Amino acid sequence: MSSIVFAPHPSAALEYWFFKVNAGRIALIVDWIERRRPGEHVLRVSVHSPHRREVVFKDLDTWMPQDNFMTTERSVGHAGDVAWDLTITPKREPIAPDIFPVGLLRIPDLASFGSPFATFSGWIQHGPERTTLTEVLGSITQYWGRSLAAEWWWISAHQFDRPDVALEGVALRSRAWGTAIQLPLAYFSLYRAGKSEYIQAPPSRVEVEGTPDEFQVHVWRRGKEGLSFICVGREYGDFGDGIVNTLTGDLEIREGGRVIARSTATAGLERLAPRR
Repeated sequence: MSSIVFAPHPSAALEYWFFKVNAGRIALIVDWIERRRPGEHVLRVSVHSPHRREVVFKDLDTWMPQDNFMTTERSVGHAGDVAWDLTITPKREPIAPDIFPVGLLRIPDLASFGSPFATFSGWIQHGPERTTLTEVLGSITQYWGRSLAAEWWWISAHQFDRPDVALEGVALRSRAWGTAIQLPLAYFSLYRAGKSEYIQAPPSRVEVEGTPDEFQVHVWRRGKEGLSFICVGREYGDFGDGIVNTLTGDLEIREGGRVIARSTATAGLERLAPRR
């Protein structure tokens, strides 16, 4: 497919670009964070490897300097003991979740765009541990807006016990125009057996129950059996802003009462807890 392109949104108060990939014994998620009102350019790197589990924050002088950048085709960077040089190839069509006229009226806190299914080739190094990647599945995402959502549950998994399965998506609550009124929203992209299914709520219905250690996402689709995503988290890292993230969780996808795929110790799970 033709490449997709991330475009900066300089009028947005907050903007994130990130990629996520699990490759052998290393799992990596890297975020470039722009907080425009205070003029902050932050690189956040979260890694799991035999070397150690850590989250590294690095202040950058500018947005996307030449030695620390990401496009929809390549990422090169370093922070602490972590370095990488990766080519990126988006697979299938990109997604830009929206519910008319919610996006047009700029009701939610954030808008997003990206490829939930992309391949990565190159290398990742963490301390003495270097891993070579050849077309390893992962994801790339860009989101921007007024502020982080009120809360969310994010799932991203590309390595399962059967081929041709991947899942990426989020269930969240967003403030309406920045007020105390909150809207439940969700989207998930499920790939299996050579076909992609995009699920959005509304019109579908999505509910989440549990804690970051163990939670379940239930999806009701019109005219189809329900889906459940059964998640178990471990080795969470603190991302700040009330966010915890792991790339070594377990995920079981069920349709009706049937298990259709399992991801063991390779699922990305993230929780942004509501502020009390």
